[in-house]
Amino acid sequence: MKRTHGVYILVAAAVLAAVGTGCKGDPGDPGETTVVNLDGFAPGITCGKCHNADQDTVYYVAGRAHQWEQSKHAKGGDIERNGAGCAGCHTTEGFVQRMKGQTVTDQFQPSPPGCFACHSPHTNGDFRRRKEDPVTLKQYIQGAADVTVDYGVGNLCLQCHQPRSMSPVMDANAAGDSIVITTTRWYMHYGIQGLILGGGGGFRFTDFTYTGNSTHTDHAIIKEQGCPTCHMAEMAYGAPGNVGGAGTGKGGGHTMNIRYTWDGVEGSVLTGCKTSGCHGTITTVDYNGVQTRTLAYLDTLQTLLIAKGYLEGNPSSSSYLQAKLTGGKLVIKPAVKAGALYNYFIIEHDMSNGVHNTKLTTELLQSSIAELRKP
Repeated sequence: MKRTHGVYILVAAAVLAAVGTGCKGDPGDPGETTVVNLDGFAPGITCGKCHNADQDTVYYVAGRAHQWEQSKHAKGGDIERNGAGCAGCHTTEGFVQRMKGQTVTDQFQPSPPGCFACHSPHTNGDFRRRKEDPVTLKQYIQGAADVTVDYGVGNLCLQCHQPRSMSPVMDANAAGDSIVITTTRWYMHYGIQGLILGGGGGFRFTDFTYTGNSTHTDHAIIKEQGCPTCHMAEMAYGAPGNVGGAGTGKGGGHTMNIRYTWDGVEGSVLTGCKTSGCHGTITTVDYNGVQTRTLAYLDTLQTLLIAKGYLEGNPSSSSYLQAKLTGGKLVIKPAVKAGALYNYFIIEHDMSNGVHNTKLTTELLQSSIAELRKP
């Protein structure tokens, strides 16, 4: 017993010595595609710089890691999308490859988008965001310009919360021709929130007057912080603006959830909404009924699309709809009417029900409904 105890002391002393002198040794073989191998270490950095009693790094990370475990990044990020075409957003390893300008490869032991996707502490020596450069978002509509957005620290979120390519693309000047769709998934993937927030996205019908974007698009506070302004707002247990009562760990922070369930009660994190210069008296995410109104418009548009034969339920899932193919294709004529289907998918996949950009969302839905009601 005493001998074993002595061995533990010797091992502990060896570990402490290593921490004090830094992480050094022969580099060895490159090894697998892991985050540590991809990132490496900054010159001269030592483990003890951060991993010590004064820094308390373990608990600094642990609290945030616990929050992250409640997030969709941790448990709803479709980590099984580990092939090279998807891993750049659905896995930490693939995302690091993307951000470093490397070719994204298949990730056979993937980890969900977590701490080291957004941060590179061993390279930077701190927890700053991995990348904060402005982001250019493609609209994938022929004749529609790309949209470059700058939301400060939130730019990192938009590296993935942006559209992906689709085929065939819409033509902003489509007239009397037809469009032939050969995929049930005729949309720009799911993470298109950045495009809607930034004032892009959506097919604009030429006979409808669009009046711009909501305040969220250009508000000074959101331009500085972007998505974290609302999604990562911190909250205290039972504090004003915390509808539902729970503290950070159920919502906000690194959960990134605005809505949460706690003790069977539906809650909402509104502390970000109540930031100075924003909604001082807000009591619900459905501010002025924007979400109720958006869902009503979506239901109307969905009914019209189904009646036109453009949309149907997915046979393998009752949770979402898809483009309706007959004989392997959907022919829409005139092609301009396909803009209504395009707009349905982009608003549905935005998932904010109008909150990200209320004015644009409302007008895209109104114009799509009007187009389908034409004789």
